[in-house]
Amino acid sequence: MSDQNKTVLITGASAGIGKSFAEVFFKKGFNLVLTARRADRLDALRTDLLNSSNGQKIYVFPADLSDGDAPKQIFNFCKEKNIHIDALVNNAGYGNPKAFEKIKWDDHSNFIQVMINSVTEMIHIFLPGMIEKQYGRIINVASLAPYIPPADRGGLYSPVKIYQIKLSEGIHFEYMDQNIYCTAVCPGLTRSEFHIAADMPEVANTPDFLWMTSEKVAEQGYSAVMNGKSLVINGWLNKCFALISILIPMILTKRIGRYLIKKRMPK
Repeated sequence: MSDQNKTVLITGASAGIGKSFAEVFFKKGFNLVLTARRADRLDALRTDLLNSSNGQKIYVFPADLSDGDAPKQIFNFCKEKNIHIDALVNNAGYGNPKAFEKIKWDDHSNFIQVMINSVTEMIHIFLPGMIEKQYGRIINVASLAPYIPPADRGGLYSPVKIYQIKLSEGIHFEYMDQNIYCTAVCPGLTRSEFHIAADMPEVANTPDFLWMTSEKVAEQGYSAVMNGKSLVINGWLNKCFALISILIPMILTKRIGRYLIKKRMPK
């Protein structure tokens, strides 16, 4: 089956890495189902991409994945439109930079819903169709965070990204014999709205050589899942960081983390 007949569903598609994934898959000939909270952004992206369409279709479905009913609503939308999902990109997510105890439990709960529950349910409800067709490509946008010393105000971010990495690994090796691949994409610092939305303006002062573009992250993620890789750490520098974190003693990693936290705590 050629890519011209395939459809990818992308969450968090209105900006950043999600938008770049939409552009990459579209260039490869995929039809798109785009979902995010901001309907105006989705409509603008749809209009922009259709200007370079080769006959592909683009559907938009605004949804907030902190709502526990959202995955089923997205599935029902696809079912009503008779859309078969060949590829899934779980990209929706955000950071919460406050101290763990200062975050209200409802906010923690919403975070878990978006980053764990919805990711898992989206795979669960679309996987049977992939099994039936003996073809599926799933990308979970994780992070470099689990591989580096903990940052202050990290909250649940690193733990949920560890879950996404291990979930991807489990799904990949369970279903790869059925031509279904699942890849955890682990970018480091990426030029997008993420750090602005997370109220982390200090990150903007990080040296330029540490940053990647969302376009490059998406291109590498697409290549990885199409080539059957369960994990991709984006960029050679981030690969070095991940390797160092594995090789150096855990006690040293913890000391580095404590030092960074103390350095950035208000005096």
